[in-house]
Amino acid sequence: MLEREEIISKRPDDGAFYQQRLPAWKPIINIHTTVPVFGVLGIFLVPIGLLLITTAGSVKEVRLDYSNCSECSTNFNIYTDDCTCSVDFTLDTKFSGNQIMMYYGLERYYQNHRKYATSRSDYQLRGNPLNPDSNCEPYESDLDTNQVFAPCGLIANSMFNDTFELEWVSQTHKNGTETTKRKEIKFTQEGIAWTSDHGTKFKNPAGNDLVSGFNGTVKPPSWSVAPYELDPENPSNNGFLNEPFIVWMRVAAFPTFRKLYGRILMDENPELDNGLERGRYTLHVKYRYPVLFYQSKKFFVLSTTSIFGAKNLMIGIVYLVVGALLLLLSISFAFIAKKELHSFMGQ
Repeated sequence: MLEREEIISKRPDDGAFYQQRLPAWKPIINIHTTVPVFGVLGIFLVPIGLLLITTAGSVKEVRLDYSNCSECSTNFNIYTDDCTCSVDFTLDTKFSGNQIMMYYGLERYYQNHRKYATSRSDYQLRGNPLNPDSNCEPYESDLDTNQVFAPCGLIANSMFNDTFELEWVSQTHKNGTETTKRKEIKFTQEGIAWTSDHGTKFKNPAGNDLVSGFNGTVKPPSWSVAPYELDPENPSNNGFLNEPFIVWMRVAAFPTFRKLYGRILMDENPELDNGLERGRYTLHVKYRYPVLFYQSKKFFVLSTTSIFGAKNLMIGIVYLVVGALLLLLSISFAFIAKKELHSFMGQ
């Protein structure tokens, strides 16, 4: 049995905070307070929704479905065969802006599946390749060598690995004539990952030698190269800090999604005049990622940006619908209150 002193010592302090004697205000919710609150919120949200929809409508996009590239066979082994195909397209209007976004997208691809979305080791991705956890099963370790997979899990193992090159074929002038260009459009993959992920949630092993930091690990079964070989031309973009890898690891909420692949910067393309000119282009694809077997599709997107980012009508629609609903409720409540007041005065 506990001593009296020990029981007393566990009592909360006799203060206003611990004994809940702090002054408080409890709003009284009635029709007279609800009407102005709903009205003000509705008046605030509706214009914002209209602004977001209008701005999103000004964003220009071109979407290319390359699932059935004619040059590539549909019966190839995942990640082992390498096929190159080309998709020709035309820009009828100029894509203006200091940067043009490049996306890849997938349809009927369920990254939101519970088992898939949790199949990763956040502790391993913070710079500890030798320390995966059981969430990664069945891709935690190699049964033949007993070495751990780095990175482990279903998400990492299924990383998207198609690569793209964009070529400017010809420029269309206002009078309808064309000038042959045949120039490669340069782009960068720096800055495509969230700053809250790069270097915070994702870190490389400590030390100057990245290869030795992954000693005792093996690459995921579906990868063709080790994590420290993902970007041979840019060593700082290797390992767990590889930005396309970080982008892929942030799972999508819906089965049809797009992810940022790169950014076309006008500073790196002096032949472009503040954007992609009207004319013919060719997209060269190293076709590695199989989708037809799973009855899925993949596509490539070129997009301009607005002050609110890429094209996204959903946010504007949500603001508009919620704002309109609040205004409707506010008017309805005001009508009910007025009707009740008349009934009371009539009595």
